[in-house]
Amino acid sequence: MTHHEVTLLHDNWPKKKADHFAAPAADPPAGFTYSDRTWDHYPGVTGTREAPTLFHAITEVAAEVASRHGVLLNDAGIEKPAEWIDEETNQQTVAHLLLAAVHRAAYCGLTVDDLVGLLRSVEPAFPQAGPGSDRPFV
Repeated sequence: MTHHEVTLLHDNWPKKKADHFAAPAADPPAGFTYSDRTWDHYPGVTGTREAPTLFHAITEVAAEVASRHGVLLNDAGIEKPAEWIDEETNQQTVAHLLLAAVHRAAYCGLTVDDLVGLLRSVEPAFPQAGPGSDRPFV
């Protein structure tokens, strides 16, 4: 497996008080450091995780913080999610969009089941979007 650099943060909208992040600040995932000024503005964690892909590394770290501390780190550090760059950055973008979707869904009355339902409803089209079709990077 490969080591992947992971930065996850909370975009802090709506603004959370510092004590919301006290538990991950005191006990971040192994190999990670917490800062309330990640990228000079946001609470979050930065570190390295061994995983098959960057997407899996982000998933593991986000899940660990959520399950241990009840905190959703909702941003995987993508400023322009519409841009497709390379396979690893594209995985980071997908993780970023999913984390943002979970965060925003909670504020508009949707559940994780609603989000999974959306993903499952478009699953029949998934194979056609994969390698050998219109996918920009193989």
